[in-house]
Amino acid sequence: MTSFLRVISSEEGELYLLDCMAYLMLFMAVCTLVSLRFENVPYGRYASSKYGFPVNVKLAWCVQELPSLLIPLYLTVSATSVKTSVLPNQLLIAMFVCHYIQRAIIYPFLIRGGKATPFVSFALALLFCLYNGYMQVRYLSHYADYPPHWVTHPLFILGSVLWLVGWLLNLHSDHILRNLRKPGETGYKIPRGTLFQMLLSVFLSCVFCGKKVFRGSIPQI
Repeated sequence: MTSFLRVISSEEGELYLLDCMAYLMLFMAVCTLVSLRFENVPYGRYASSKYGFPVNVKLAWCVQELPSLLIPLYLTVSATSVKTSVLPNQLLIAMFVCHYIQRAIIYPFLIRGGKATPFVSFALALLFCLYNGYMQVRYLSHYADYPPHWVTHPLFILGSVLWLVGWLLNLHSDHILRNLRKPGETGYKIPRGTLFQMLLSVFLSCVFCGKKVFRGSIPQI
C-alpha cells in the first residue's frame, strides 16, 4: 500500500492511475451492456425490494449526483496547476459542471411522482459519480494540455456544438417524460414517437462524440 501511494503521489503515477480508471470504466461499460441482456435495471418500472430498501427518488437523485458537482468544484478551486488558467480547460470543466448542476440541483426537484430508488441502484450511481467526477476533472484541472488557441480550432468548435446538442436533447427528453401523465393519472407510461425514441441514442452519441472530438485522451473519452 505504501509503495502504491508513493507511485500515485507523483504526476506520472497519478496520470497512469487516471488512464487505468478510464480503461476500467470502458470495461465496466461493456460488462454492463452484456449484463443488461439478462437482467433489467433495478430502477423505475423494474425497481424491486431485493435490491435494498427504497430511497426517496428526489433525495436519491440529488445525493447520488452531487459528487460529480462538488468534487470538480473542489478540484478546480484548490488546484495549484496552471492548467485551470487555460481557456480550453476552463470551458471543458464548465461544461461538465453545467451538466451536473442540472442533474444534481435542478432535475431532482422537477421530478413528478416517481418510484423510490432501490438502495443498490442509488449506491452504484453514487459510486459512479464519485469515480467519474474525480477522473474527469482531475485530468482537466491538472494534466490536460491544450494550447490557448485550441478554442478556435474547428474540432473544438464541433465538439462544443455536439456537447450542446446532446445537453439540450437531454433537457428536452426530461421535459417529455415529466409530462407523460396528466394530473391525477397513475401507471407506467411509455413515450411514443420517432423523435423521442431516437433521443437517448442521439444524446449519448453527441456527448461521446463531443468529448472524442475535443481530444482523444483516454480519461476524456
